[in-house]
Amino acid sequence: MTMDIVSIATPATCHAEMVIAAAEAGTKGIYCEKAMATSLAECDAMIAACEKSGTVLAINHQRRWDDRIRALKKQIDEGTIGELQSIQISFGGGRLCRSGSHLFDLALLFCADEVASGCGWLSDPEAFDPSGVGLFETRRGIRIMVDGGLGMNHPSQVDLIGDNGMIRIIDGGFEFELWTMDESSEFGHMAKRHLPMNFPVRNPMLNILDDLVRCMESGGQPLDSGYDGRNAFEMIAAIHQSHEQNRRFIPFPLQDRARIISSN
Repeated sequence: MTMDIVSIATPATCHAEMVIAAAEAGTKGIYCEKAMATSLAECDAMIAACEKSGTVLAINHQRRWDDRIRALKKQIDEGTIGELQSIQISFGGGRLCRSGSHLFDLALLFCADEVASGCGWLSDPEAFDPSGVGLFETRRGIRIMVDGGLGMNHPSQVDLIGDNGMIRIIDGGFEFELWTMDESSEFGHMAKRHLPMNFPVRNPMLNILDDLVRCMESGGQPLDSGYDGRNAFEMIAAIHQSHEQNRRFIPFPLQDRARIISSN
């Protein structure tokens, strides 16, 4: 009997094998945990298998289905802070794949652009799923800085910086601030503004299921597809490769796609 939906919540070491097997068995939709896999080659194979079978593949970067994050994305797209120029992210107590995967994907959601190059280094390269720091530039010139290095214990903080203001996501995503240029300031200071957030907020997991079913029935890609999952993983892989090459910038797409990155 063919399964309609399969949820894959195992460690990343099993994701590729299970996603490919489910797709080849004719599964209509797959909801796969992050990080997507342990290598870019595995990500490529998972996407290829789902493309061949017509299977919808969604990756569990659930912030993309969070109504509050989607509202912030709309504010940025409408030019509330002007032209987006920089995304600065820091987080403590996590690892690049385990916790960081969500934040790399979040940066890609907000900038809506492809990464052109990146560099970085690992804080503890011998650890399982090391922590580290990465600096990236997109094809439109947006700079993305992700600091997930050792020594920090705070929840994640995200600064979305435009040429006319900034949106700040603090306390791990539970509080939002909007700062724009204060026209009355002779020194070019910014003022804190009201950020419209008065709308129903639904559990992101329910939104994920609705989105997956919609794609299965009507076609199209979910809000966080296999392509999105691979893009986030590629940024992490670039940090690993840059660390091994004296922190030099690595052009995208990465050519070394077989390198295994341990994560769970």
